[in-house]
Amino acid sequence: MARLLGLLLLLGLGWLVVRQLLGPRRAPDRDSTPPRFEKTVRCSRCGVHLPLTLASEDADGAPICNDAHCSAHQPRDRDPR
Repeated sequence: MARLLGLLLLLGLGWLVVRQLLGPRRAPDRDSTPPRFEKTVRCSRCGVHLPLTLASEDADGAPICNDAHCSAHQPRDRDPR
């Protein structure tokens, strides 16, 4: 029984060593360019952060979101407290 356990232990260790030497198998990365990040702005009315490309401007030139619920809100205080 002890020899069987020793054999299984050696096989397990051998398998781990071979797996470590071969490295992880991953699919080839087709697109190696890093992801593009867009500048984000904070809506001056509701405070939601959104990409600059999705933001509109209010009469003062401050960024606002295009959500319907935002038009019902009053402008937020600029002070975070």
